[in-house]
Amino acid sequence: MKPVDLTLKGLEPVPTPWNSDMLKGMMISSELIQKRVGELADEIDRSMPDDKPVVVLSLLSGAFLFTADLVRHWRFSIELDFMGVSSYGKNVASGELSWTHPMQIDLKEKHVLVIDDILDTGQTLRKVTDKLHLSQPASLRTCVLLRKERQQPSEHSVNADFVGFFIPDQFVVGYGLDFALQFRQLPFIGVLDAHAPHTAND
Repeated sequence: MKPVDLTLKGLEPVPTPWNSDMLKGMMISSELIQKRVGELADEIDRSMPDDKPVVVLSLLSGAFLFTADLVRHWRFSIELDFMGVSSYGKNVASGELSWTHPMQIDLKEKHVLVIDDILDTGQTLRKVTDKLHLSQPASLRTCVLLRKERQQPSEHSVNADFVGFFIPDQFVVGYGLDFALQFRQLPFIGVLDAHAPHTAND
């Protein structure tokens, strides 16, 4: 099933309990997120090989809610671990990655599914997968909830094997994604107001 394309969709009002001057509007409702997460879970379930153990590796911190909702759909056996990475430096697109939380699982000869919240510049996912390939997994696949459509893809552009939504190039928050550690708890995906200081999602 193809990702849901929201690149031309307008914004909806932010639900009343979460009104904020920092939010421009709601891009994806909670109901649409959960519907798409269920579809992704079924797609992944049908696609993952069953000849070797499966490791689900969630990238902290943005993917924790997405991962939790995905894995609760599955009845096949998985090993679940987390890996912390963060960008630093003034230029997010070219900054280095800091490995803030090492994984605990041996990936050798196992099928690995990396789950991230958003694919924007591609820097994070590219460097993570490069590092994981060194552990010699049997296979390595990637899943992201959101994929930004950038008018001019960067040299770091990568693709994910499973994508929930294509979205326009705007700074989004909610459902695990944050701005200055705020808005992670929102059950929907919102758009940060252009007047709020920010850089880019990773």
